[in-house]
Parts: sequence; C-alpha cells; structure tokens
Amino acid sequence: PYEDRHGEPVVGMEESYEVGFNIFRVLLARINNGKDLEALYRGFVRLLRNMHESKNTLLSMPNSPTRLECHQELLILLWKTLEENPLFLDFILTRCDVCELVTPICYLMYVSRKDAAQVGLIHICTFILLKLSGERSFGVSLNRPYRTKLPCDLPLFSGSHADLISITLHKIIVNGSYRLVPLYSCFLTIVCNISPYWRSMSLVASVKLVNLFELFSSPKFLYSSEKSYRHLALLLEIFNNIIQYQYNGNQHLVYAIVRRKDSFGRLASLTLAKAIYQCNKAFPKSDEPEYDADAEEAAAQVAAMTVQDVDEGGKPLAAKKGKGFNGAAKADGAEPPPRKKPPRGRFLPNEAWMGEIKRSLPLETCNRLLQHLVPVVDDMCRRKNGVVDEIEILEVFKDITMVGLLPVPHAIVIRKYQPNQYTSIWFTAFMWGVIFLRSQKPPIFDKECIELFQVSNEDESAGGGK
Repeated sequence: PYEDRHGEPVVGMEESYEVGFNIFRVLLARINNGKDLEALYRGFVRLLRNMHESKNTLLSMPNSPTRLECHQELLILLWKTLEENPLFLDFILTRCDVCELVTPICYLMYVSRKDAAQVGLIHICTFILLKLSGERSFGVSLNRPYRTKLPCDLPLFSGSHADLISITLHKIIVNGSYRLVPLYSCFLTIVCNISPYWRSMSLVASVKLVNLFELFSSPKFLYSSEKSYRHLALLLEIFNNIIQYQYNGNQHLVYAIVRRKDSFGRLASLTLAKAIYQCNKAFPKSDEPEYDADAEEAAAQVAAMTVQDVDEGGKPLAAKKGKGFNGAAKADGAEPPPRKKPPRGRFLPNEAWMGEIKRSLPLETCNRLLQHLVPVVDDMCRRKNGVVDEIEILEVFKDITMVGLLPVPHAIVIRKYQPNQYTSIWFTAFMWGVIFLRSQKPPIFDKECIELFQVSNEDESAGGGK
C-alpha cells in the first residue's frame, strides 16, 4: 500500500499489516545517505541551539532569533532517530561535532532542574546522553574545548565539554528537584562511561566530583538504605578510570582527592561497629531517612533501564540488569499514577551488608594513590612552614609517575543503554503527555478520561502548555 515515486512498494504487504507498523519509523530507519544524515543533524543542532541563542540576544535587534517552543518534540524525534537508525548514531559520532548537541542538551537540563513540571524533559535528555556515552568516540569527542556562553548561572570554568556534562549533572544532584533522585545512578553512569577518555579535568569539575563523593559517603546518605553505596561504587570507578588511564593532565582531580583524604580513609577503615554507631547517630529512632534508595528503586518500575557492561570493543562482559531508574516523571505537568511507598523498617548495617560494601567499593587505586602522594604534600608543607601554593603542588604532581605504584590497570567497562519494555512504556507516556499539553488551545482531549498518566496543574496561572 505504500509506494515510492516510481510506483514500487516501500514495504511488503505482510509487513505493513503487522501490529505496531509505522511507515514513518520504517523510512526513518532507512535513511543512509550522507547528505540526508547531515541535513538531519544540522537541523537538530540549529533548532536545539535556538533555546539558548534566543536568550543570548535582544529580540528587538534585527535578525535576532525568535524563540521556538518545540524543544520537547525535537528531543523526542532525536531520541527516536538514535533508536531507529544506527547509521545516524555512527554518523554524528564520527563525521560531526557531537558537542554541538551536548551543549543545548546540558542547558535544557540545567535550567529545568528545579521545575517539577520538567522532570520528563530531564529524563529524555538523560536517556540521550546515556546512549551516546556508551560509544568510545563520544567520550573522545568531549575533549573539545568548551567556549560557549550559556544564559544561566553555570559556574565559570575553563575546560572541555566533558566538564560541562559533569558540572551540569552535579548541579542537578545537589540543587535539583527531589523527583530526580532515581536518576542519580544514571547521571553517574554517564560520567563513568566517558571518564577513561577524559584527558584534562577542570578544577571546578574536579572539586565537584569529590564533593559528590563526600555527599554520598556521609552517614545521612550512606545509611539511608541498604543499596545507597552503589553511587559511591560508580564515583570510585570514575576516579580509578582517570587515575589509571589519564593520570597525566588530571592533576586537579588528584589534588582534590588528596585534600579530601579523610573521606577516603573513613570509608576504607569502616567496620560494622562504626557503621552501626554512625547509622544510629545519623538516624535516631524517631527519624526517617531523607533519602530511601530502596523505596525509590521499587517505585522505578515504569521506566527501569537495563544497562549492559561491555568492553571497549563492544563485547558483552556480563549481561545484567542495572539498578532501576525512576520514570514516574511529569511531562510538563503530566505524570504516571503515583505509587505508595511500601512499609519497611529502618535500615541497620549488618555483616552481610559490610561484606557487600567491601566487595563493591573499588578503593584500592585511590588508597595506593594517597599512600604515595600524601607524604609528598606533607613534606612540602613542612619545608615551607605550611605556606605552599597550590600551583607548586600541581607542578610536583605533574612530575610524579605512578607507574609501578598503582594496581594493574583494570579493563575499561562501558555500560551501554539497552531498550526494554519499561523505558518503552515511559517514553509512550511522556510522548502522549507532550501531545496532550500541546493540544490545549482548543482542548482536544478530556483529561478526566486519560488513564495513561495523571494531569496536575503546577501553576494555575501558567496555562496548559508551559
């Protein structure tokens, strides 16, 4: 039934009658011409950049760009293009500057982090970054210098696009909506995937990553649930990747780790008695944990994601399901039905938990690093009566080689995004939420009859479409 301009059928009759058949998805997947792929990519970049470029200029000036309110639709189309057409993914990573896509995506995530009505937007941006980060060429491309001035309160830094991603995700974690808590593991997985190729981390990104380590190793977070330590495991893997594979050029991170040596020491010397004491002190019997990773994980079934560990060549190391990432998120005001928090007792460390945390946290590389560099810094401080400039310490670190002092370099593990039914359900709910909100003038759908998601008004004065 579908014919091309020459009258030939585009697809077979049997295929066109299959359940879920969509001719547009079929045609999208068949785009393989370089010019067409280039046109697609340039269009995505031009329209997504409009979001920050329109704010960087005065609208009253001649030829100033007009703000387009179609960024959610663009992100949905970009995601489906990456999903349906593997050639497009390969094309933008090998023949285009993928950083042109990264900048507007990070901007959208940064400015939307506090808005509960934009949680769905941050989810789709996260999925895109996670899919891209599973490719080695993406991590290498992120070393391009970042020079764009975004119209937001992004901390000033001099570095690469890898720094931009890291700083953006850090800000979302420490100053974002509580609805984004289930995405923390996903954020750290993105940084972990690109870390083996991160040639030179900026001072700002270094400090913020180590600050995250302090946050996730604090008693208030570590003992909030049985599985809270998994964030620490990802952070330690980030540090290990950079120390083992990119030590030269990353003195800022090394120095930040040395300055926070006590945090690593407390974790390395943790015993069951200390853990129980710290847990009881952080959470008296009358207190409930502020963050419950287990409860959040149980509520994450709508958009749980499967992440597959592969080596640099793309060969699977172990097919396993990653931790759940919550997809119960609003799509500009639309959200899946809420789920009640299951009743459970307060977590208390035990022998099994201690054994699991000791096996899961790869502390050896950082401990070896600290054992060698802390005495060097202490000796410098003694010789100069405690007055040592940071630049001097960084210069010393540049001249020090860690060859023979660190453990044998581990294999690089990349966690690739794997589509599954949960992300498919989440994406369907998000897409129809966007369609619903874009169809309010005049209203086409009766919100009382919708069962796919719930509709709530965050701000009555804001109208239907934000």
